[in-house]
Amino acid sequence: MDKNQKFLKKLSSKELLALQSVLHKIQSKKTDGLDIKKLTGHTDVFRVRVGTIRVIFLANRSVIEILEISRRSEKTYHNF
Repeated sequence: MDKNQKFLKKLSSKELLALQSVLHKIQSKKTDGLDIKKLTGHTDVFRVRVGTIRVIFLANRSVIEILEISRRSEKTYHNF
């Protein structure tokens, strides 16, 4: 089980439902209305805010890969 799956298991049902909606929008490339920002120093790494949860993903032309899902902290963006 990877780090993202462990994090998802700890979420409340309300948070999980909101996060699933955002992940579905990201995967289907319908990102209207999402709070998306490009990470500084990267050309294809972005983050989405879902309350206190951050979804960091890589978006190339044809591939979207979820890199990390975690709560916002001082260490959230250190690996990128």
